Amino acid sequence: MSERATPRRHADRAAQFMPFAALTGFYDLVRAQERMREPRREVGEERATEISAELARLRRGDLARVTYYADDAYVTREGIVACVEPDLRVLQVVRTRVRFEDLWEVVRLEP
Repeated sequence: MSERATPRRHADRAAQFMPFAALTGFYDLVRAQERMREPRREVGEERATEISAELARLRRGDLARVTYYADDAYVTREGIVACVEPDLRVLQVVRTRVRFEDLWEVVRLEP
């Protein structure tokens, strides 16, 4: 049987109808522009003491919620603490590394 006579497989036929993304990355750029920019808040002495106390209590494997300043906005993440590095002044929650200077709030969550 010739190549022309063999019927196209369903997957091959469906692939020809896949959408064409001519503007790859455009929608990500639009979403970034829509995001509200926030000025960085000043961390007072009382808040700094609270953050330091929570960081001292955190251990690897704890569940925590952190709010930090990144890319002109405050972001809140929840996850397992991967490490607290006081020497480098870095907290890592799952794969996100946050500098102590960028922290706004740290809450240790009970499992």
